[in-house]
Amino acid sequence: MPPATINTAPASRRVGRRRGCAGCSIGGCLTLVILVLILAAAWVFAIRPYLHNLAMTQLDHAMSSATEQIPPQAALLPPGPVVIREAAIQNLIVLNLAPSDPIKNPVAQITPSGVRLDFQSYALPNSISLVPATVNGQLTATHVTLSGPISLILSPDDLATLMNKHLADAQARLKHRIMSVNLQQHEMTLQLG
Repeated sequence: MPPATINTAPASRRVGRRRGCAGCSIGGCLTLVILVLILAAAWVFAIRPYLHNLAMTQLDHAMSSATEQIPPQAALLPPGPVVIREAAIQNLIVLNLAPSDPIKNPVAQITPSGVRLDFQSYALPNSISLVPATVNGQLTATHVTLSGPISLILSPDDLATLMNKHLADAQARLKHRIMSVNLQQHEMTLQLG
């Protein structure tokens, strides 16, 4: 009787497959981790700085254009209250947007708690909220908050600094100190000094 033989080929294949699957899983996870690290580095060092500079440049240009639209006759206003309605703010924004701009459908809201601008950028909803206040006769934007994808590109401090620069430019064209700001539903009253 011939000696019994044991077929070991299928067993070794099974063991090899197990090792291969485990190796594939580890290799796939390692590849995924490396890909995530590369994308995170690209965001931090290339994409976000580019988008940040682009957004700041476009906002700076739009705010400069809005400031330049203040007529010289505004300096002739007597001291006292000046009412600014939310429709005027919204119209000012719409008139300074080009059809090719990524910002669409801006809606301004003034409430007793602050000013809010809702808009879409690349079909994604965003909003900017702030509380206008006076500091030493100067109108400033305080408590600036951002929501939506814009908050990934800009910080509230970036936007507050830019807005305060243009508010100072606008006030220089008015040639008046702003003594107080009063927020009501749908309007803001500035007390000119």
